[in-house]
Amino acid sequence: MVVLRYWCDLSEQEIAAALGISRGTVKSHTARAMTALRRHMERTEEVRARER
Repeated sequence: MVVLRYWCDLSEQEIAAALGISRGTVKSHTARAMTALRRHMERTEEVRARER
């Protein structure tokens, strides 16, 4: 979802149509993916800070 939305610059509606799912499903999956990416980035920063 994140790649299609932000890298390919597709709208939620375009993604929904391409994948045969609802716009709401696109929105919820995108939100979950962004939360997971933020958490990953935070953990990565914590590890890098400890290594310094």
